Amino acid sequence: YDSLCSRIPALLAVGKEKTHKNTAKLVELPVYYSEESGPDLVTMAGQTGLSTSEIVDLHQAREYRVYAIGFAPGFAYLGEVDERIALPRLATPRARVPRGSVGIAGRQTAVYPLDSPGGWNLIGLCPLLMFNLQSDPPMPVEVGDRVRFYAIDRAEFIAMGGEL
Repeated sequence: YDSLCSRIPALLAVGKEKTHKNTAKLVELPVYYSEESGPDLVTMAGQTGLSTSEIVDLHQAREYRVYAIGFAPGFAYLGEVDERIALPRLATPRARVPRGSVGIAGRQTAVYPLDSPGGWNLIGLCPLLMFNLQSDPPMPVEVGDRVRFYAIDRAEFIAMGGEL
């Protein structure tokens, strides 16, 4: 115990030193927002009293921070969405959510990196890969990065490699 106590001041001093550079970056992600690509967009409009275009505008009006990577490789938890579009997870999760789906759950938003089960409210599709072992790094975002979404149309989505 005494040995540990005597080392505490030195350990605390290490935490005060600058140990790494801040490498946070801004990542811009395209999203095809539509009823075709976002199966919960109309339902969200009914629940919030907003139009689908207002939901899209509110979603892309903010810059989000990557809080954590988890659930699946490349699944970045981003926050915080405008409280007017913050809705709870679905009561019954879907067995399959397509890769690239952009969802909202509570005050967070995310892009599903892989086909997987999920219960978030889906509002669009991102054509970019959020996890790719062939890339270095394998994920375009890391904890601390900032993310901004911007709208693209169906033709742009397809041209960027998106699949419906």
